[in-house]
Amino acid sequence: MDAAMQNEDEVRRRIALLRFLMIFGVVLLHTPPYVPIKEVGTGAFDLFKAFFQNAVFRTTVPVLTAISGYLLFRSMLDRQPGKLALKKFCTIVVPFLFFNLLLLGAVDFLENGLHVRLGEDMVPDDPRGWANAAFGLFDSPINYPLNFLRDLVVLMLLAPLFGWMLRHIPWLGLGAVLLVFMNNLDGHFLLRDVMAPVFYLGGLAAVRRWDLCALDRYAALCLAAFVALCAAVVAFRVANTNYLRMAAPILIWPAAALVTRTAFGAWLARMSKYSFFVFVSHAPVLLATWMLYRPLAKEVPYPAYWLLAPVLTTALLVLVYRAAMRVAPGAFGSVIGA
Repeated sequence: MDAAMQNEDEVRRRIALLRFLMIFGVVLLHTPPYVPIKEVGTGAFDLFKAFFQNAVFRTTVPVLTAISGYLLFRSMLDRQPGKLALKKFCTIVVPFLFFNLLLLGAVDFLENGLHVRLGEDMVPDDPRGWANAAFGLFDSPINYPLNFLRDLVVLMLLAPLFGWMLRHIPWLGLGAVLLVFMNNLDGHFLLRDVMAPVFYLGGLAAVRRWDLCALDRYAALCLAAFVALCAAVVAFRVANTNYLRMAAPILIWPAAALVTRTAFGAWLARMSKYSFFVFVSHAPVLLATWMLYRPLAKEVPYPAYWLLAPVLTTALLVLVYRAAMRVAPGAFGSVIGA
């Protein structure tokens, strides 16, 4: 096997393992309750929790977005807008609508039909609020993790323009993307502004044919730098983590070389097929675990809940995926864009 093929295999393995690792990170990130970095306590567990929830796994979306940009522009789908639109409608829009509207209907029935209090008013009482809850037009949808899919749709709309810039004015294009999105000149068009630059960066790697294994020799150094940045976020109570998010794909990608050829890395890569379903469906399961935990809070220490909830949520959804693929593979595959 020549060096180019070895690199391709390494890239595939790394993408697969990072997908599952980042999605588990998203589940842990969303484990309630959210504590703003300025309000984090000084206890050992408080700092440990903040390190992961306010720093390490705040980088999950940028890493996944950079991978999405790399894969899209490597496939050159940006040059076939019709094919791109059809594919992304099936793989992004359909799952977004299904899992978001399903949750919206369920919450509305529980709150207004059965009068079950879910801890907060999740169903809006005005047309604009309903539009946001259902479709994420100007704010996060009710299934809040799906704002990532909502923003991916926006990036797919921009992909033909980005593709032209990547091939003709790559660095000027990067400057333009940074100027527009990091200054929020797009308004509500893209909810997470940092997604545009890292998506473009992934495109640069694909179009300019960067050697994605070039920094592997510095994997340990990249990991150390990433850990140091995350520790600094917690130590100095940094609320704006945009610079960490921008640096994350550049540091995490080579750092992943440390585990790709290990048994743990191989297991993460095998679990990659469950990633998308875990992502689109974890929020209501986490909410259910929180509702079950709260009456037991005096008997069960919160650290135990925080450590177990994301693991149990992910494990449960993996089992649901396997069962659904056995019972109704066609229908289930359609709603998860498989």
